[in-house]
Amino acid sequence: MNTCKQCNAGFEVTDKDREFYDRVSPVIAGKKYSIPAPTLCPDCRQQRRLSFCNERFLYQRECGLCQQRTLSQFGPDAPQPIYCRECWHSDKWDQHESGRDFDFSRPFFEQFAELRRQTPSQALDTQGTLINSDYIHYAGSCKNCYLIMHADFCEDCYYGYGFKKDKSCVDGFYNIKSELCYDCVDVHNCFGLTGSQDCVNCSSSAFLRDCIGCKNCFLCVGLREKEYCFENKQLSKEEYEKKMSEIDLSSHEQYQKYRKRLEELERSHTFKEYTGHNLEDSYGDHLVNCRNTEYSFDCEDLEHAKFCYQVVLGGKNLYDIYQYGSNLQESYECLISGENSFHLLFTFGGHVSSSDLSYCWYMERSKNCFGCTNMFQKSYCILNKQYTKEEYEELVPRIIEHMKKGGEWGEFFSHTVSPFGYNKTTAQMYYPMTKEEVLAKGWKWDDYEPPAPQVEKVIKAEQLPDKTNDIPDDILNWAIRCEETDKPFKLIHPELKFYREQGLPIPRRSPDQRHLDRFHRRNPRKFWDRNCGKCQKDIKTTYSPDRPEVVYCEQCYLKEVY
Repeated sequence: MNTCKQCNAGFEVTDKDREFYDRVSPVIAGKKYSIPAPTLCPDCRQQRRLSFCNERFLYQRECGLCQQRTLSQFGPDAPQPIYCRECWHSDKWDQHESGRDFDFSRPFFEQFAELRRQTPSQALDTQGTLINSDYIHYAGSCKNCYLIMHADFCEDCYYGYGFKKDKSCVDGFYNIKSELCYDCVDVHNCFGLTGSQDCVNCSSSAFLRDCIGCKNCFLCVGLREKEYCFENKQLSKEEYEKKMSEIDLSSHEQYQKYRKRLEELERSHTFKEYTGHNLEDSYGDHLVNCRNTEYSFDCEDLEHAKFCYQVVLGGKNLYDIYQYGSNLQESYECLISGENSFHLLFTFGGHVSSSDLSYCWYMERSKNCFGCTNMFQKSYCILNKQYTKEEYEELVPRIIEHMKKGGEWGEFFSHTVSPFGYNKTTAQMYYPMTKEEVLAKGWKWDDYEPPAPQVEKVIKAEQLPDKTNDIPDDILNWAIRCEETDKPFKLIHPELKFYREQGLPIPRRSPDQRHLDRFHRRNPRKFWDRNCGKCQKDIKTTYSPDRPEVVYCEQCYLKEVY
């Protein structure tokens, strides 16, 4: 049993784990440079990666080349130059300008941090063809989308997280291959769902939980292949349509009433020990089509993986990866990496057919690079300086040996290298800390708050008319003061059009608060020991023992619902 050097918790490194570290250890000029076993437990490793990931705090900036206004993940006091996507990919700047020789008298992480601060960064992290989707982040190949994150191949989507191959979905958390879904969490292959969670192949329904293959249902939990059900009671088509004719979801008051009613129904529902389907020898939560995948969350189409989070659309032979996928293979301790990339080690943002990158930060179509940042279509570079293949293979082993002496080799970048305040990163969501706790560790904290939007007037959320059709077009020129945080936010025209056409209420909470609300509707990424509520078999589940839900093992659950 190993002891985590950060939290002092015990954690296991198995023989299978060591085989993987040996498998992905880099081979340079015919010699393997072994990656040691981790010194941090899985949670602390994940926390460290997430402290580099600013997914939601965006700021008005100006491109350093064309001077056009843009949104950026980097605040106004960030030291590095910021370029818009077009300028960053252009030949208007020299990618090697900030390159430098490696200094063997100094730690590697210190030199890398200096390089990153001086190298132009893309304002937002986007890939692929974007059409009218200037304001999306950690996303790619989208059309007519706005403020969606961790998203790819979407059209007409707004305020979403974890959207993949969606169309006309708004305010969602993990909507996959779905259309016309609103306020939904973890829905797959669904159409026309509202206020629903953990549903697959459902359509034309609202306020469902844990349903599969259902349509024309309202306020139901745990149903399979049903139609015309209301609060889990089977109705005729005529009875169902009569009940639905009395419901107006464009009323904020009615919408909240039905949301609370669904929560009441959930408390008496039996839940499976984990959420997922089509799994083989896999262990985690919210896994789909996975094989030999262990202790992973929110992943799809993975094979031979462990400690992976939000890796979708294909991946193989992966450990300790946060987000992306799309055929990422043979990689370890990375985040926001993928799209046909191979053998990435300790890298943030290895994109678009990149390979054999170590300790790099945002690289596109690059290979055989070490300690490089913000480059595209490059090979055999170290600290952004160009070398020949022979020079590269002679120098990198020396750097690795230097890193071993300083305890850096085999570790992801230190928290202190992150360009973001801990409170502005995804780490704060999953591993919340106070300002005092963060500063005591020597990590960054960011107190900057962007200025309020310039609008004709600001109104409180409670001043809004109850029904959407009673809200004037002028609201697009106003800001609404969030009922939870008191921070003002604006609506955009396509968003307002969506609410009106779909008969949905105008939100009373800001997009960031709505995102947090959906986040807290999901179970934590942690397992507890419990007993099956029916057969008393020992199970591991993300439902803590003090929660009111009834939890069954998979076998008992399947007998219950089918």
